[in-house]
Amino acid sequence: MEDLYTKETHHIGICDVDYMGRYQLCHLFNQFSLLATTNAEKLGMWNVDMMKKYGWVVAKQTLVLDEPIMLGDNVELLTIVNNGSFVSFPRYYFIYKEGKQIGHCSSVWTLIDIEKRRMVVPKRIGLHIPQVEHDIKLEDPYTIDSPFSLHFHSERQVLYSDLDINQHMNNTRYIQWALDIIDYRLHKDAYIQEITIHYKKEVRPNEFIELYIGHDELCYVVEGRLKDGTVCFEIEMKFKKL
Repeated sequence: MEDLYTKETHHIGICDVDYMGRYQLCHLFNQFSLLATTNAEKLGMWNVDMMKKYGWVVAKQTLVLDEPIMLGDNVELLTIVNNGSFVSFPRYYFIYKEGKQIGHCSSVWTLIDIEKRRMVVPKRIGLHIPQVEHDIKLEDPYTIDSPFSLHFHSERQVLYSDLDINQHMNNTRYIQWALDIIDYRLHKDAYIQEITIHYKKEVRPNEFIELYIGHDELCYVVEGRLKDGTVCFEIEMKFKKL
């Protein structure tokens, strides 16, 4: 099974953490994406000739952490794919520290035509998706069903630093936008134990996104909407007291 997964060890440095010395999840998800690219190339699911023509984008994902990752930690990240359907392909990640699994992430990816801005079936562009055989199975990313009403908080515009090579908003920026409208003092006594993100509609350069938020003591839901009310993304974060 080793030929199916890709892993790397990552040292958590000063530029990776927040003011409490905890690993910022935007950096963790960025490492996930880099690891996924390496694994996809290894399995023949991606190649450099696809760049700027086709790209894999994440549709939704759920991360669960049993404990926070801290400055100075050495963590091992591992990714593996599972068999998908017509245009939907699951990918899993596992996080280890000192040989112990401390977290996992379930995600669903799809392939898009970058120029036409729509999903494409891999085999239609000559891309072979291997059938894999293993016993690893995670639950699909969780459904977000907010138990409280959301209210308007602020508006942001998608600018240069928000964009990725697929010419839309980078998936890690959604996390940063959501965390920016939560009281930062919450991080003094709690860490994010679970985060679920649903990317519902592509967010393009220069668009204005209205941010809505609702919460109780330890659970926050953030939505990004266009002015016409269309929901572009949803994020649910569940904190755990230390």
